[in-house]
Amino acid sequence: MDKILITGATGNVGLATVRFLLSQDVQDYKVVAAVRGIERAQKLEGVSKAQFVNFEFDEPKTYAAALKGVNKLLLIRPNQISDVSKHIFPFLDQVEKSDVKHLVFVSIVGAQRNRIFANHRIETHLKKMSTPHTIIRPSLYMQNLITLHGQDIKNNDRVYIPAGAGSVNYIDARDVAIVAGELLTKPGHDGKEYEITGQEPMDFYKIEALFTKELGREIKYAHPSTIKFIRQKMREKKGMPFIVTLSLLYEAARSGKMGHVSGVFKELTGSEPRRLEDFIHENRLFWMKESVFESK
Repeated sequence: MDKILITGATGNVGLATVRFLLSQDVQDYKVVAAVRGIERAQKLEGVSKAQFVNFEFDEPKTYAAALKGVNKLLLIRPNQISDVSKHIFPFLDQVEKSDVKHLVFVSIVGAQRNRIFANHRIETHLKKMSTPHTIIRPSLYMQNLITLHGQDIKNNDRVYIPAGAGSVNYIDARDVAIVAGELLTKPGHDGKEYEITGQEPMDFYKIEALFTKELGREIKYAHPSTIKFIRQKMREKKGMPFIVTLSLLYEAARSGKMGHVSGVFKELTGSEPRRLEDFIHENRLFWMKESVFESK
């Protein structure tokens, strides 16, 4: 029986992958969730059947226990880790000495072309390893509209993203998890690289219209300059490597490089990825004003 280790198991893709794997009718594998705090993680919905192990990339002493008996691995780099040579490569060195037979890495769209991205350096390192691997490159996550931009939408009625008139084809992190689950449990993907997008590229003027319709109040696309965007994220105390990566991704959108459609999700799963308008509808309460909650 396979033993699958999921790093970043409480994050968007990691948690969704744990839940997806545990939800399958046929489970000829064990799921191990690598987390910082086991007690808190065990309280999350849909994970009760997982095995939990304490793990931190910056704590090498946690590596051996996390990898014990593992032969499949989902690697997700935490956003806060930018020095991958110090905090990711030592773990990968341990992986190469372990029983892991297949590693799936969740990278990001464009990482193969941009050396500034930390994920580019991980991709390059993986190709030097003997452990078979598969790389997933998702486009921007729909969940970013909650985690990164949600407060601006909720409190300031604006989408504050420096993408100009460019388009983005958002993908739901849960769909990335479905692909990850397929790659971890089905053969034939060693050495493959898959880019995953949603169904339809949209510019942010269309996205503001989706929010306006769903929330019942006007949401404006602010289209700030990249400098203004960087300053805002610095005020929010986001890490500079993360701010730079995010800015580069939005610059790619501004330049027309994020508006394509990949059919990989349907090829691998037989279904279409989730739509952005459905995601906004599903999560609409998050962006509602406090007064709306208080009046109900």
